[in-house]
Amino acid sequence: MRLQFINHSCFIVEEGDVRLICDPWIEGRVFNEGWDLIYKSPFSFNDFKSVTHIWFSHEHPDHFFPPNIQKIAPDVRKNITVLFQETKDKRVVSFCRKLGFKEVIELKPDVWLRLNPGLEVLCEHYQEGDSWIMFRTKNVAVFNTNDCGIRDRRLATKIKQKIGKVDVLLTQFSYAYWAGNADDKTYRQKVADEKLEGYKFQCDIFEPKYTIPIASFVWFCHEENFFLNDCINRPQKVYDFLKANTKSEPVILYPGEYYTPGETHDSQRSVEKLNHDLEQVMINPKLVKGKSIERADLIARSKTFAANLKKNYGIYVNLLKPAKIFLTDYGESYSLSVNDGLMKQHFSREDCDIELSSESLDYCFSFPWGNDTLGINGRYQRPKNGTYSRFYNFFRFDQLKSRGIQPDLSYFVSMAIRRALVKAGISKV
Repeated sequence: MRLQFINHSCFIVEEGDVRLICDPWIEGRVFNEGWDLIYKSPFSFNDFKSVTHIWFSHEHPDHFFPPNIQKIAPDVRKNITVLFQETKDKRVVSFCRKLGFKEVIELKPDVWLRLNPGLEVLCEHYQEGDSWIMFRTKNVAVFNTNDCGIRDRRLATKIKQKIGKVDVLLTQFSYAYWAGNADDKTYRQKVADEKLEGYKFQCDIFEPKYTIPIASFVWFCHEENFFLNDCINRPQKVYDFLKANTKSEPVILYPGEYYTPGETHDSQRSVEKLNHDLEQVMINPKLVKGKSIERADLIARSKTFAANLKKNYGIYVNLLKPAKIFLTDYGESYSLSVNDGLMKQHFSREDCDIELSSESLDYCFSFPWGNDTLGINGRYQRPKNGTYSRFYNFFRFDQLKSRGIQPDLSYFVSMAIRRALVKAGISKV
């Protein structure tokens, strides 16, 4: 088996006549203009001619990016098989089938799928829409957890029992979401360090001979979130940490580089190239500037959003307390309630539950995944006297439904139990 790193979470697995590409985000900004790739991809849409399979880990656009998928030529798609975790909503597989791929296969839990006589795969949903995949040949086992963030020992042990030995582990190495307000660098550094500890946990549990850091090769590219780049785990730090704190050999790959498990690789040279390119971006960032939404349009959208909440979720929305919102481009505060939508108020900025631009709030109203996107692109601040969850809870209903989860009584009971377990230190997730 041979691996080729393409970019961020994207790499290619080669085994015999199979050439499978994982999470092909090739170009373009994602998460409402909040993220961009650090490195230029050494892979073009024309190169999909050599691909036999595509595996998408989950629906986030840095893994499954429709504008990129649509750029694959129709006559090329008809020769490619798509693999995706089994889901209730069928949204991803339906989209791919409409695009005319050769075949779209839903990977079922506990069922290995043989791609050719020498290669089989196992893929399962983890949490919050994420999934992992295991590639196994007679001699090599490669485990890709990407965004799963596995930290619960009980769940990790169950996964280990399913997949067996791991030769190569690929996983995320830095934070990829809001990590504190602009002035809270101490918190951000703590989050970054915890990501490395999570990486160590996976190395300790799965005991890979080698490990390849992936899924964090991005930068926060908007004027509202650029501050989040100050504590991201840089390649050199990750390499040094893994060398010092795990028994696994870190293999660092620059986009375009190949790696055959067991062979030697000059990781330090790759680290230097990665660090150089990253610093060039940080020194001269090309930041995206926000666009203000007309007040009347935003308020109208908020009322439609509130009406749909009441229509779709009934009595459960009565649990929602009004949220206090400060809109940075307006310089004004508003309340958000189920009965009235947005209404202008006179709250102080410090007493609001969130401060963000009208553009970001409009995105939350417009898409079921809007608030999920906001949490990931980090284009907001949490005022010191506010309660962020009051704002977040308004969008949790649609977020859950978009993942095939019905926010009903059984869901709220299970969440209460989960929070209690986390608070008691029994579970980490």
